[in-house]
Amino acid sequence: MKSKSNYSKLFGAFSLAFLGDGLTLTAVPWLVSTLTTDTLYASITMTALRLPWLIFSLPVGVLIDRYSRKHMLVGASFTRMIFLLFLTICIWGGWISIPLLALFMFGIGLSRVVFDSTVQTIIPQVVEEKKLEKANGQFTAGQLITSDILGVALGGFIITMHIVYPFAIDTVTAVLSLLLIMGLRGSFHPAESNASEVQESSAETTKQTTQDESEEETRPLKNWKREMWSGIRYVFQDRFLRGLAILSVTITLMFSMILVTQIFFVREVLRLEAYAFGILISIATIGSILGSQAVAYMRKRWSSKQLILLSILSMGLLYGAVGLTSNSYVVGGLYFCAAFFIVVYNVVRSSILQRSVPNELLGRVGSVFRFLSFGISAIGTLLGGLLVRVSETFFDRVFSLQLPYLLLSVVYILACFLFASKMRNVAEQ
Repeated sequence: MKSKSNYSKLFGAFSLAFLGDGLTLTAVPWLVSTLTTDTLYASITMTALRLPWLIFSLPVGVLIDRYSRKHMLVGASFTRMIFLLFLTICIWGGWISIPLLALFMFGIGLSRVVFDSTVQTIIPQVVEEKKLEKANGQFTAGQLITSDILGVALGGFIITMHIVYPFAIDTVTAVLSLLLIMGLRGSFHPAESNASEVQESSAETTKQTTQDESEEETRPLKNWKREMWSGIRYVFQDRFLRGLAILSVTITLMFSMILVTQIFFVREVLRLEAYAFGILISIATIGSILGSQAVAYMRKRWSSKQLILLSILSMGLLYGAVGLTSNSYVVGGLYFCAAFFIVVYNVVRSSILQRSVPNELLGRVGSVFRFLSFGISAIGTLLGGLLVRVSETFFDRVFSLQLPYLLLSVVYILACFLFASKMRNVAEQ
């Protein structure tokens, strides 16, 4: 299964999916802004997109470790295609509303839970272990180029022609992505992982968990709760992974608060139009791409722990500066630098999990992190909209839209020093 053909097909399907995703995620905020100006109502749609991470991350992790990961990707891609098709029809017919849009976002979000989670677990099955940082960097760069540069830039331009076009194009990319995934050679069942990969993690906790899994492998799916708990237990019995999981909650909660109010910040504080918003995000994405390519080199010079701390501290300082200015050029530069460290953090974290967790447990362990990080973003988006609304009763609109950035800065800096203090004498793996 570790062939260039499979890697190319998986990478192509992944890139196409995120190209369409970039178009849709650029168009949704502008569609919402035509339906309402209330930040709390606007946050409902983004909350609906992220809510599936909170509800389904853990059960999906069990399924990934039970069934063919190729079949999981096929099912997720087909589901996404169907939801996008009906969403496009509703927008074209003029039947869209905030509640209906939230419903479609929930369905698309559910498909993304399965798709994104499965891709992370299938990468170690198509590339060699020593190339994980490079592969993760390439997939991250592919996502950023297609979603945040091409998708956002094209989305900002296409929206000016008609709001329905980005969703229609996303539907087409979903079809093409599905066809590529169906062309993968191999079953990609978790049981097919190399036995030596399992033996590399020889700590007592790992041995016990692996033994439990081998006993459960032939049991019916009705034991899914026990299997789901094994992933949770694996994370929280390892002190470093436990600290990393708590850190992920903090990072994502705060970042989702600024993400949901970003469109209003751009329009009302920076006073940018749709095309300029696309340029701003594209500038940030260039920083992300540089980060994805630099992380393998940086990992040779610094430990994973050092890179995580550097990334969090840098993000805190940079986003804090965003909250202190209304100059779009300065914000563009700060976004560029912050995006660099966002990718470094995410790639290093993914590589830690892929390298240290046995393959047949990777779906469940990864689902714990996605539940704690992406899942908590559903709460963060709601809190972001609520924060701005409450703040407006005490301050003006501009400061209220800057406040999430300032709050993020304080929390990130504190989290950096707390993580450094608690993990000072703890091994990374």
